[in-house]
Amino acid sequence: MTTSNNARPGGVTTVAVLTWISGAISVITGLLLLFQTGNADIVARFGEAALLVVFAVSVMIVGIVVLIVAGGLLRGINGARVVAVIFQALSIAAAIWLSISAPAFLWAAVIGIVVSVAVIVLLFSGRANAYFRD
Repeated sequence: MTTSNNARPGGVTTVAVLTWISGAISVITGLLLLFQTGNADIVARFGEAALLVVFAVSVMIVGIVVLIVAGGLLRGINGARVVAVIFQALSIAAAIWLSISAPAFLWAAVIGIVVSVAVIVLLFSGRANAYFRD
């Protein structure tokens, strides 16, 4: 956790906002997928409706955890940074699978990947490293 002598760098604030956006995109994407259980083409790509629902709920859970982690990043908690990287990597993997399984959601997958990569890069800038180290 940071001390009062170490103000949060703008890059960390940006990371927290991008992390929040990434989490929100995951929650929204999961919700949108839940409404696709009646779409035979998308259900077929997941194998069955139950698998589509499991994937959608999993994406939403990841999104909610990422939203919580964004708060930890703002407070300078290094554990939040570690969790953020893990979840961003999982988010990228899920987005790739989503783009293959449900091409209609390619736009959400691409946005999610771009945001996730930006978050990871910004989490390890020199100023961010110093902020999380103190």
